[in-house]
Amino acid sequence: MLREAKDLKVISRRKPNDPERRVDQYRIVFERYPHPAWVLDRATLRFLAVNDAAVSKYLYSRDEFLRMSYLDIHLPEDASTVQRSLINGQPNSPGIGLWRHKKKSGDLFDVEAAWIPVPFDRVPAILLTADSTHRSLRRLLQETESGRERLEALSRRLVDIQETERSEIARELHDEVGQLLTGLKLMLSADEREPQPGLAGSRREQMLQIVNELMDRTRNISMDLRPPMLDQLGLLSALVWHFERFTEQTRIRVSFSHVGADSRFPRPVETAAFRLIQEALTNAARYAGAEVVEVEVQADSKFLKLRVEDRGSGFDQEAARAGRSAGLTGMEERAHLLGGHLTIESSPALGTRLLAELPLRSTAPGVIP
Repeated sequence: MLREAKDLKVISRRKPNDPERRVDQYRIVFERYPHPAWVLDRATLRFLAVNDAAVSKYLYSRDEFLRMSYLDIHLPEDASTVQRSLINGQPNSPGIGLWRHKKKSGDLFDVEAAWIPVPFDRVPAILLTADSTHRSLRRLLQETESGRERLEALSRRLVDIQETERSEIARELHDEVGQLLTGLKLMLSADEREPQPGLAGSRREQMLQIVNELMDRTRNISMDLRPPMLDQLGLLSALVWHFERFTEQTRIRVSFSHVGADSRFPRPVETAAFRLIQEALTNAARYAGAEVVEVEVQADSKFLKLRVEDRGSGFDQEAARAGRSAGLTGMEERAHLLGGHLTIESSPALGTRLLAELPLRSTAPGVIP
Protein backbone atom coordinates (compact mmCIF):
# COMPACT_ATOMS: atom_id res chain seq x y z
CA MET A 1 0.00 0.00 0.00
CA LEU A 2 2.93 2.35 0.60
CA ARG A 3 3.96 2.16 -3.03
CA GLU A 4 0.40 2.76 -4.16
CA ALA A 5 0.01 5.80 -1.93
CA LYS A 6 3.47 7.21 -2.53
CA ASP A 7 2.38 9.61 -5.24
CA LEU A 8 -0.94 10.50 -3.59
CA LYS A 9 -1.64 14.19 -4.05
CA VAL A 10 -4.93 14.57 -2.30
CA ILE A 11 -5.42 18.21 -3.11
CA SER A 12 -3.00 19.96 -5.40
CA ARG A 13 -3.09 23.64 -4.52
CA ARG A 14 -1.98 24.82 -7.90
CA LYS A 15 -3.11 28.06 -9.46
CA PRO A 16 -5.84 27.65 -12.09
CA ASN A 17 -3.51 28.88 -14.84
CA ASP A 18 -0.63 26.57 -13.85
CA PRO A 19 0.47 24.96 -17.15
CA GLU A 20 1.31 21.74 -15.32
CA ARG A 21 -2.20 21.43 -13.84
CA ARG A 22 -3.93 18.17 -14.78
CA VAL A 23 -6.82 16.03 -13.65
CA ASP A 24 -5.86 14.76 -10.19
CA GLN A 25 -7.51 11.38 -9.77
CA TYR A 26 -6.41 11.15 -6.15
CA ARG A 27 -8.05 14.44 -5.25
CA ILE A 28 -11.27 13.37 -6.91
CA VAL A 29 -11.34 10.05 -5.07
CA PHE A 30 -10.57 11.78 -1.76
CA GLU A 31 -13.33 14.34 -2.15
CA ARG A 32 -15.92 11.81 -3.32
CA TYR A 33 -15.03 9.12 -0.80
CA PRO A 34 -18.31 8.33 1.02
CA HIS A 35 -16.75 8.15 4.50
CA PRO A 36 -14.94 10.86 6.50
CA ALA A 37 -11.33 11.35 5.44
CA TRP A 38 -8.65 13.86 6.39
CA VAL A 39 -5.04 14.73 5.70
CA LEU A 40 -3.11 15.50 8.89
CA ASP A 41 0.23 17.18 9.50
CA ARG A 42 2.31 14.25 10.76
CA ALA A 43 4.17 16.40 13.29
CA THR A 44 1.27 18.34 14.83
CA LEU A 45 -1.81 16.31 13.75
CA ARG A 46 -3.47 19.51 12.55
CA PHE A 47 -5.96 19.10 9.73
CA LEU A 48 -4.54 20.00 6.31
CA ALA A 49 -7.48 18.80 4.20
CA VAL A 50 -10.95 17.43 4.82
CA ASN A 51 -13.51 15.81 2.53
CA ASP A 52 -17.23 16.52 2.26
CA ALA A 53 -18.24 13.38 4.14
CA ALA A 54 -16.31 14.53 7.22
CA VAL A 55 -17.92 17.98 7.09
CA SER A 56 -21.37 16.41 6.81
CA LYS A 57 -20.93 13.84 9.57
CA TYR A 58 -19.01 15.86 12.17
CA LEU A 59 -20.94 19.14 11.61
CA TYR A 60 -17.80 21.29 11.55
CA SER A 61 -17.31 23.52 8.56
CA ARG A 62 -14.26 23.04 6.39
CA ASP A 63 -12.70 26.23 7.76
CA GLU A 64 -13.34 25.09 11.32
CA PHE A 65 -11.63 21.77 10.64
CA LEU A 66 -8.60 23.52 9.18
CA ARG A 67 -8.20 25.49 12.42
CA MET A 68 -8.33 22.33 14.52
CA SER A 69 -6.20 19.33 15.40
CA TYR A 70 -7.24 15.72 14.98
CA LEU A 71 -7.04 15.42 18.77
CA ASP A 72 -9.90 17.93 19.06
CA ILE A 73 -12.42 15.33 17.88
CA HIS A 74 -11.28 12.89 20.59
CA LEU A 75 -12.01 12.87 24.30
CA PRO A 76 -9.16 14.34 26.39
CA GLU A 77 -8.53 10.99 28.04
CA ASP A 78 -7.99 9.35 24.64
CA ALA A 79 -5.69 12.03 23.22
CA SER A 80 -2.42 10.57 24.50
CA THR A 81 -3.22 7.12 23.08
CA VAL A 82 -4.10 8.60 19.71
CA GLN A 83 -0.99 10.75 19.67
CA ARG A 84 1.27 7.82 20.49
CA SER A 85 -0.28 5.73 17.72
CA LEU A 86 0.03 8.39 15.04
CA ILE A 87 3.25 10.19 15.98
CA ASN A 88 5.27 8.08 18.35
CA GLY A 89 4.53 4.72 16.74
CA GLN A 90 5.96 3.74 13.38
CA PRO A 91 5.55 6.99 11.43
CA ASN A 92 6.27 5.43 8.05
CA SER A 93 3.82 2.56 8.41
CA PRO A 94 0.06 2.31 7.95
CA GLY A 95 -2.11 1.52 10.95
CA ILE A 96 -5.61 0.89 12.23
CA GLY A 97 -7.17 1.93 15.55
CA LEU A 98 -10.56 1.51 17.20
CA TRP A 99 -11.34 4.90 18.72
CA ARG A 100 -14.14 7.19 19.84
CA HIS A 101 -14.85 10.33 17.86
CA LYS A 102 -16.76 13.42 18.96
CA LYS A 103 -19.03 15.52 16.75
CA LYS A 104 -19.39 19.28 17.11
CA SER A 105 -22.64 18.59 18.97
CA GLY A 106 -20.73 16.54 21.53
CA ASP A 107 -22.18 13.20 20.43
CA LEU A 108 -19.72 10.29 20.67
CA PHE A 109 -19.49 7.28 18.36
CA ASP A 110 -17.06 4.44 17.74
CA VAL A 111 -15.00 4.33 14.55
CA GLU A 112 -12.32 2.28 12.94
CA ALA A 113 -9.61 4.75 11.99
CA ALA A 114 -7.18 3.69 9.29
CA TRP A 115 -4.18 5.74 8.23
CA ILE A 116 -1.17 5.73 5.97
CA PRO A 117 1.70 8.23 5.43
CA VAL A 118 1.41 10.41 2.30
CA PRO A 119 3.16 13.51 0.96
CA PHE A 120 1.12 16.72 1.00
CA ASP A 121 2.58 19.86 -0.56
CA ARG A 122 6.03 18.48 0.37
CA VAL A 123 5.00 18.17 4.01
CA PRO A 124 5.05 14.75 5.73
CA ALA A 125 1.39 13.97 6.29
CA ILE A 126 -1.08 11.22 7.15
CA LEU A 127 -4.12 10.20 5.15
CA LEU A 128 -6.71 9.06 7.71
CA THR A 129 -10.23 7.69 7.25
CA ALA A 130 -12.93 6.88 9.78
CA ASP A 131 -15.35 4.10 8.98
CA SER A 132 -17.57 1.68 10.82
CA THR A 133 -16.56 -1.07 8.38
CA HIS A 134 -13.22 -2.82 7.96
CA ARG A 135 -10.58 -2.11 5.36
CA SER A 136 -11.87 1.40 4.64
CA LEU A 137 -8.43 2.78 3.78
CA ARG A 138 -7.61 -0.27 1.68
CA ARG A 139 -10.78 0.29 -0.30
CA LEU A 140 -9.95 3.96 -0.76
CA LEU A 141 -6.45 3.13 -1.96
CA GLN A 142 -7.77 0.43 -4.29
CA GLU A 143 -10.21 2.92 -5.81
CA THR A 144 -7.40 5.46 -6.10
CA GLU A 145 -5.03 2.99 -7.73
CA SER A 146 -7.74 1.81 -10.10
CA GLY A 147 -8.49 5.41 -11.03
CA ARG A 148 -4.81 6.14 -11.58
CA GLU A 149 -4.42 3.13 -13.85
CA ARG A 150 -7.51 4.10 -15.83
CA LEU A 151 -6.23 7.66 -16.17
CA GLU A 152 -2.82 6.44 -17.36
CA ALA A 153 -4.41 4.08 -19.86
CA LEU A 154 -6.67 6.85 -21.11
CA SER A 155 -3.72 9.23 -21.45
CA ARG A 156 -1.84 6.64 -23.50
CA ARG A 157 -4.94 6.13 -25.61
CA LEU A 158 -5.28 9.85 -26.28
CA VAL A 159 -1.63 10.09 -27.28
CA ASP A 160 -2.00 7.08 -29.57
CA ILE A 161 -5.11 8.53 -31.18
CA GLN A 162 -3.40 11.88 -31.68
CA GLU A 163 -0.32 10.33 -33.27
CA THR A 164 -2.40 8.01 -35.46
CA GLU A 165 -4.51 10.92 -36.71
CA ARG A 166 -1.39 12.99 -37.38
CA SER A 167 0.18 10.11 -39.30
CA GLU A 168 -2.97 9.64 -41.37
CA ILE A 169 -3.20 13.35 -42.15
CA ALA A 170 0.50 13.48 -43.06
CA ARG A 171 0.14 10.44 -45.33
CA GLU A 172 -2.93 11.91 -47.05
CA LEU A 173 -1.22 15.25 -47.56
CA HIS A 174 2.01 13.69 -48.87
CA ASP A 175 0.75 10.75 -50.90
CA GLU A 176 -2.53 12.12 -52.18
CA VAL A 177 -2.79 15.90 -52.03
CA GLY A 178 0.95 16.45 -52.51
CA GLN A 179 1.14 14.29 -55.63
CA LEU A 180 -1.91 15.93 -57.18
CA LEU A 181 -0.48 19.40 -56.53
CA THR A 182 2.86 18.33 -58.02
CA GLY A 183 1.13 17.06 -61.16
CA LEU A 184 -0.85 20.28 -61.47
CA LYS A 185 2.32 22.34 -61.07
CA LEU A 186 4.15 20.35 -63.75
CA MET A 187 1.27 20.80 -66.20
CA LEU A 188 1.19 24.55 -65.59
CA SER A 189 4.98 24.79 -65.94
CA ALA A 190 4.95 22.82 -69.19
CA ASP A 191 2.35 25.15 -70.70
CA GLU A 192 4.39 28.15 -69.64
CA ARG A 193 7.62 26.82 -71.17
CA GLU A 194 6.17 25.34 -74.36
CA PRO A 195 2.66 26.56 -75.13
CA GLN A 196 0.76 24.04 -77.28
CA PRO A 197 -2.51 25.63 -78.42
CA GLY A 198 -3.81 22.35 -79.81
CA LEU A 199 -3.59 20.69 -76.39
CA ALA A 200 -5.01 23.60 -74.37
CA GLY A 201 -8.49 22.11 -74.06
CA SER A 202 -7.20 18.67 -73.07
CA ARG A 203 -4.80 20.06 -70.48
CA ARG A 204 -7.54 22.26 -69.06
CA GLU A 205 -9.75 19.20 -68.54
CA GLN A 206 -6.91 17.33 -66.86
CA MET A 207 -6.20 20.24 -64.54
CA LEU A 208 -9.87 20.56 -63.63
CA GLN A 209 -9.93 16.86 -62.85
CA ILE A 210 -6.92 17.25 -60.56
CA VAL A 211 -8.55 20.22 -58.80
CA ASN A 212 -11.73 18.16 -58.25
CA GLU A 213 -9.68 15.32 -56.80
CA LEU A 214 -7.90 17.76 -54.50
CA MET A 215 -11.25 19.05 -53.26
CA ASP A 216 -12.44 15.49 -52.62
CA ARG A 217 -9.27 14.57 -50.72
CA THR A 218 -9.44 17.72 -48.62
CA ARG A 219 -13.10 17.08 -47.86
CA ASN A 220 -12.33 13.51 -46.80
CA ILE A 221 -9.59 14.67 -44.43
CA SER A 222 -12.01 17.16 -42.87
CA MET A 223 -14.71 14.51 -42.53
CA ASP A 224 -12.32 12.10 -40.84
CA LEU A 225 -11.39 14.71 -38.23
CA ARG A 226 -14.98 15.67 -37.38
CA PRO A 227 -17.97 15.35 -39.70
CA PRO A 228 -19.63 18.79 -39.90
CA MET A 229 -23.12 17.29 -40.03
CA LEU A 230 -22.68 16.13 -36.44
CA ASP A 231 -22.76 19.78 -35.37
CA GLN A 232 -25.08 21.05 -38.07
CA LEU A 233 -27.70 18.29 -38.32
CA GLY A 234 -27.24 16.15 -35.26
CA LEU A 235 -26.40 12.59 -34.30
CA LEU A 236 -28.87 10.75 -36.51
CA SER A 237 -27.76 12.40 -39.76
CA ALA A 238 -24.10 11.95 -38.87
CA LEU A 239 -24.62 8.25 -38.15
CA VAL A 240 -26.48 7.63 -41.40
CA TRP A 241 -23.68 9.34 -43.32
CA HIS A 242 -21.04 7.37 -41.43
CA PHE A 243 -22.77 4.02 -42.02
CA GLU A 244 -22.93 4.63 -45.77
CA ARG A 245 -19.27 5.61 -45.85
CA PHE A 246 -18.31 2.67 -43.63
CA THR A 247 -20.10 0.17 -45.88
CA GLU A 248 -18.55 1.69 -48.99
CA GLN A 249 -15.05 1.37 -47.50
CA THR A 250 -15.36 -2.05 -45.81
CA ARG A 251 -18.22 -3.85 -47.62
CA ILE A 252 -19.72 -4.53 -44.17
CA ARG A 253 -23.44 -3.76 -44.00
CA VAL A 254 -24.84 -1.82 -41.03
CA SER A 255 -28.35 -2.72 -39.88
CA PHE A 256 -29.52 0.46 -38.17
CA SER A 257 -32.61 1.02 -36.04
CA HIS A 258 -33.51 3.95 -33.82
CA VAL A 259 -36.27 5.15 -31.52
CA GLY A 260 -36.52 8.71 -30.30
CA ALA A 261 -33.21 9.71 -31.87
CA ASP A 262 -34.63 12.28 -34.29
CA SER A 263 -34.18 15.23 -31.96
CA ARG A 264 -30.99 17.01 -30.99
CA PHE A 265 -29.09 16.07 -27.83
CA PRO A 266 -26.46 17.95 -25.82
CA ARG A 267 -23.29 18.34 -27.84
CA PRO A 268 -21.10 16.23 -25.50
CA VAL A 269 -23.66 13.40 -25.64
CA GLU A 270 -23.84 13.48 -29.44
CA THR A 271 -20.05 13.51 -29.67
CA ALA A 272 -19.64 10.62 -27.25
CA ALA A 273 -22.36 8.52 -28.91
CA PHE A 274 -20.91 9.08 -32.39
CA ARG A 275 -17.36 8.24 -31.28
CA LEU A 276 -18.44 5.12 -29.37
CA ILE A 277 -20.31 3.76 -32.38
CA GLN A 278 -17.49 4.78 -34.71
CA GLU A 279 -14.91 2.97 -32.56
CA ALA A 280 -17.11 -0.12 -32.26
CA LEU A 281 -17.55 -0.30 -36.04
CA THR A 282 -13.83 0.17 -36.57
CA ASN A 283 -13.11 -2.71 -34.21
CA ALA A 284 -15.69 -4.87 -35.98
CA ALA A 285 -14.07 -4.17 -39.34
CA ARG A 286 -10.58 -4.92 -38.03
CA TYR A 287 -11.18 -7.98 -35.92
CA ALA A 288 -14.69 -9.46 -36.15
CA GLY A 289 -14.81 -10.72 -39.72
CA ALA A 290 -18.57 -10.13 -39.71
CA GLU A 291 -20.66 -9.31 -42.78
CA VAL A 292 -23.30 -7.36 -40.86
CA VAL A 293 -23.15 -5.15 -37.77
CA GLU A 294 -26.32 -4.17 -35.92
CA VAL A 295 -26.56 -0.66 -34.47
CA GLU A 296 -29.47 0.46 -32.31
CA VAL A 297 -30.02 3.91 -30.79
CA GLN A 298 -32.83 4.60 -28.32
CA ALA A 299 -33.57 7.82 -26.48
CA ASP A 300 -36.03 8.81 -23.79
CA SER A 301 -36.27 11.83 -21.52
CA LYS A 302 -33.32 10.69 -19.37
CA PHE A 303 -30.92 8.50 -21.35
CA LEU A 304 -29.47 7.85 -24.77
CA LYS A 305 -28.90 4.11 -25.13
CA LEU A 306 -26.61 2.49 -27.70
CA ARG A 307 -26.17 -1.08 -28.86
CA VAL A 308 -23.59 -2.25 -31.41
CA GLU A 309 -23.54 -5.99 -32.05
CA ASP A 310 -21.90 -8.36 -34.50
CA ARG A 311 -21.84 -12.11 -34.99
CA GLY A 312 -18.13 -12.19 -35.72
CA SER A 313 -15.13 -13.88 -34.16
CA GLY A 314 -15.40 -12.17 -30.74
CA PHE A 315 -12.51 -12.00 -28.29
CA ASP A 316 -11.43 -13.08 -24.82
CA GLN A 317 -12.48 -10.26 -22.49
CA GLU A 318 -10.27 -11.38 -19.61
CA ALA A 319 -7.21 -11.41 -21.85
CA ALA A 320 -8.10 -7.98 -23.20
CA ARG A 321 -8.52 -6.61 -19.67
CA ALA A 322 -5.26 -8.14 -18.55
CA GLY A 323 -3.55 -6.47 -21.49
CA ARG A 324 -5.17 -3.14 -20.53
CA SER A 325 -6.65 -2.62 -23.99
CA ALA A 326 -6.37 1.09 -24.69
CA GLY A 327 -9.36 0.98 -27.04
CA LEU A 328 -11.69 -0.54 -24.46
CA THR A 329 -10.42 1.80 -21.76
CA GLY A 330 -10.94 4.83 -23.97
CA MET A 331 -14.54 3.83 -24.72
CA GLU A 332 -15.31 3.19 -21.05
CA GLU A 333 -13.78 6.52 -20.02
CA ARG A 334 -15.72 8.39 -22.70
CA ALA A 335 -18.99 7.08 -21.25
CA HIS A 336 -17.78 7.54 -17.66
CA LEU A 337 -16.89 11.20 -18.19
CA LEU A 338 -20.53 11.88 -19.06
CA GLY A 339 -21.75 10.08 -15.97
CA GLY A 340 -22.86 7.08 -18.05
CA HIS A 341 -21.66 3.53 -18.28
CA LEU A 342 -20.60 1.09 -20.97
CA THR A 343 -20.43 -2.69 -21.02
CA ILE A 344 -18.90 -4.99 -23.61
CA GLU A 345 -19.91 -8.63 -23.88
CA SER A 346 -17.81 -10.94 -26.04
CA SER A 347 -16.53 -14.49 -26.28
CA PRO A 348 -14.38 -16.16 -28.93
CA ALA A 349 -16.50 -17.26 -31.92
CA LEU A 350 -19.68 -15.78 -30.38
CA GLY A 351 -19.44 -12.18 -31.51
CA THR A 352 -19.37 -8.92 -29.58
CA ARG A 353 -22.02 -6.67 -28.10
CA LEU A 354 -21.48 -3.12 -26.87
CA LEU A 355 -24.10 -1.51 -24.65
CA ALA A 356 -23.86 2.10 -23.52
CA GLU A 357 -26.16 4.37 -21.55
CA LEU A 358 -25.49 8.10 -21.57
CA PRO A 359 -27.46 10.50 -19.36
CA LEU A 360 -28.96 13.41 -21.23
CA ARG A 361 -28.53 15.72 -18.24
CA SER A 362 -25.01 14.97 -17.14
CA THR A 363 -23.19 16.73 -14.34
CA ALA A 364 -19.90 15.10 -15.32
CA PRO A 365 -16.90 17.40 -15.79
CA GLY A 366 -16.25 16.88 -19.48
CA VAL A 367 -15.98 14.72 -22.55
CA ILE A 368 -13.24 13.64 -24.87
CA PRO A 369 -13.52 15.60 -28.14
